Amino acid sequence: MGSFTVLAQDAENVLLYGGNQDIDNIDPAIGENYSINAALVTLYDPLFILRGETIEPLLVDTWEVNDDATVWTFNLKQNATFHDGSPVNADAVVYSFNRLLELQGPPTYRWAGIADTSSAQALDEFTVQFTLLQPFAPFVGTLTQVYIVNPAIVEANRGDDFGQTFLKENSAGSGPFTVGRWEIGNLYEFVAVEDYWGGWPSENHPDRVLWIIRRDSASQVNSLLAGETHIADTIDLVDAERINATEGFRVESNAGLFVNSLKLNTQGEYTSDLNVRMAIAYAMNYEALPQVLDIPVELMPGPTPLGMEGAVADLEVPTFDLDKAREYLAASPWPEGGFALDYVYVSGLTFEEVTGLVLLEGLAELNITLNMTPMLWPDMVASCSAPETGPDIINIYTQPAYLDMDAHLFNQYHSTQWGSYNSCSFYSNEQVDSLLDTARVTGDQAARLEMYAEAQRLIAADQPAIWTYSQNAVLGFNDCIGGYVFRPLESLSVLFRDLTMDNCPAA
Repeated sequence: MGSFTVLAQDAENVLLYGGNQDIDNIDPAIGENYSINAALVTLYDPLFILRGETIEPLLVDTWEVNDDATVWTFNLKQNATFHDGSPVNADAVVYSFNRLLELQGPPTYRWAGIADTSSAQALDEFTVQFTLLQPFAPFVGTLTQVYIVNPAIVEANRGDDFGQTFLKENSAGSGPFTVGRWEIGNLYEFVAVEDYWGGWPSENHPDRVLWIIRRDSASQVNSLLAGETHIADTIDLVDAERINATEGFRVESNAGLFVNSLKLNTQGEYTSDLNVRMAIAYAMNYEALPQVLDIPVELMPGPTPLGMEGAVADLEVPTFDLDKAREYLAASPWPEGGFALDYVYVSGLTFEEVTGLVLLEGLAELNITLNMTPMLWPDMVASCSAPETGPDIINIYTQPAYLDMDAHLFNQYHSTQWGSYNSCSFYSNEQVDSLLDTARVTGDQAARLEMYAEAQRLIAADQPAIWTYSQNAVLGFNDCIGGYVFRPLESLSVLFRDLTMDNCPAA
């Protein structure tokens, strides 16, 4: 374990967080993963914030949109200030959004084809308008990732990389915390802004947060139970039982939207045949997965987890049934099997390997060989660039970027999205494309959900993937910590701004 010293002042609440992952870049235009996202929403204020399953306005006061969802006008709260006391105004919003698009870091795929650097305009000091390149009904959902930077701070440290070197380890925000100690590989400190413009939920809010690196579940749980941390993330099932059995501690386990599926190459030699895909799907022993995996999972009901608005719960999807699998295989050009398929998964990830081994057993009963093929993640991504290089079967995790069915279905099942690991099925259905296109530009939410329901039924009937499970987020807590609310889109990213501390032990 990395060593650290807590220099707490009298009556100071110091929250000690055991994190599995480093925070290697806190530039809002560049960084994006669970640890970085937890840091960004701590240091910066986005236009909207995700609390639970609800998107709430944060810097935005009121807003309106035109009938075809191309022009969005936002009135900002006029009391928001950056850490240097300057106002968070419309010019800062335009500057931050354009910087995102100019640097083209990981977060910007949300606005690909939707907006460009001419889209945002300051109408007055506290009114900003976005004119989109095409109608886009779920635009608000993408704005949880638009963190507003202080233009003066960025420009003062612009350098030759638009401030990236400075913002990698320094903040220029208006959020409830600022950067303290920053020791890569050891700990990361956030210091509360006592007069934070947005206010605090309680006087017992954390005065400081120390994100202390704990690389594995064993060190996570040991540190938690020893009082060295108050929260521990990425807990495995065995250790979760130990925490729950200890007085004064609890585990929060929630089914989120982190979805695992086995993408079937619908353009492949064998997997282009629907009957072969159905045979493969019926050969998977779904019910065995929760027993053999060392991670908590919820089995999928089809293409979409039930936690998403608009998910269809009563789809006809395959269950483990070898007789059914044989019937479908008999209807294919290869009724006796006798062929081999490659199963590609991330090298070193045991749970992805185990999922493949479960499928291997079922396919062996059909006289189909499954070649277990571990690969490095960058090589897997590269293999998905074209159908010719796409594996027969590839283990892929997806998570929607915003809480809308568009974010879940479009990048996986629209034919224009080929080339991404999300769409490694190389699926194409003109009717599905039409439904997804129309839903994207429709303002009536009820009508959109009807379109998405029909799209899910069509996708399920085409079986472009084996939908296995969604992976739970498991965090351990000292009972002195309150205010935690699970956020399905940021399943491991805790909102430190909302937490309270009641007689927490000091390290």
